[in-house]
Amino acid sequence: MKQFFLVIFIFLPFFIRAQLEEDTSNSYFVKMNNTLNLRLDLDNDVRSFVYEGVKDNYSIEPNTNLRLAVAVNYRFISLKIGFSPKFLAASDAELKGNTKIFRLSLNIFLKDIYQNFDYNQVKGYYIESDVVPTLDIAQIQNDYVILPNLKTLSITGTTSYRFNENYSFKAVINQNEIQTKSSGSFIPSLYYGYFEITDDTTPQDIKSWFAILNAGYFHTFVINQNWYSNLGLSTGLGIEFNKLITRSDENLPDITTNHNNAAVNISTQIGLGYNSRRFYGGTALTGNATQRNEQSIIQFDSVRGYFKIYVGYRFDAPKSFEKGMDWIESKNPFKKK
Repeated sequence: MKQFFLVIFIFLPFFIRAQLEEDTSNSYFVKMNNTLNLRLDLDNDVRSFVYEGVKDNYSIEPNTNLRLAVAVNYRFISLKIGFSPKFLAASDAELKGNTKIFRLSLNIFLKDIYQNFDYNQVKGYYIESDVVPTLDIAQIQNDYVILPNLKTLSITGTTSYRFNENYSFKAVINQNEIQTKSSGSFIPSLYYGYFEITDDTTPQDIKSWFAILNAGYFHTFVINQNWYSNLGLSTGLGIEFNKLITRSDENLPDITTNHNNAAVNISTQIGLGYNSRRFYGGTALTGNATQRNEQSIIQFDSVRGYFKIYVGYRFDAPKSFEKGMDWIESKNPFKKK
């Protein structure tokens, strides 16, 4: 955890020096600076993983693949809260247990820089009991091993830079701008963070710190006045620092095993969206493939894909929002006079 905040501290001066965007538009996109943007997202980006032990290999799954999120976007900042409402709960919760999801995401746009911070927690998993014959620590119910206390937690950040100012980050990410002419950009990014798997009723916990440097090209195709599509492809190289903590006995110290992985990944995305001055919506598909140089006890899906569907509406922003944001932007010492 300390390493994660150290990374944020190192990069913080760079973020502060970045210039906030002025309230202007160019011929390639229109800024919606005077509207308060509310959006509803539905996605299936809920991760599963595989345990590879000496005797047993089995998949550990959450009992829901759907997550709902509400986002509030205004000018250069966006806040999103994701959760698992009851009406999206799986119908077989009595067999596989309940899964609870919470996500808090913050996006900041500083001229050519896009910064994201993300907190994501998932609690409640299950295993098919026929693949793990002996697991005394779990609650075995019917054909499933229920792990109600198993929790995954990730705290991550992504820092991206666009080289082409005619390509709009916000038109793709939070729809606070509308791309009016097709444009693309080469975009390098740094993805970093902390991840852990914990369960007080099991003898092992896993903690991981990672950093991956990515480089890719992203393009928005404006089809007509209301419709657009976007494509992206990026590759990355990084390193993971993993720690396995084993609790053997109350009277004995924990056993800690460390191992590091080099990771290579490639990701793709494709999206289709609709824009009007007020209403917008769309869908996006993302694919990701990761290759690690070392086998570890916990293996995440090396190839995975997920979708997102979103709808939103742009309201006239209250005067208090406008005045408050104008005051913040006026205090930026690097803003052009």
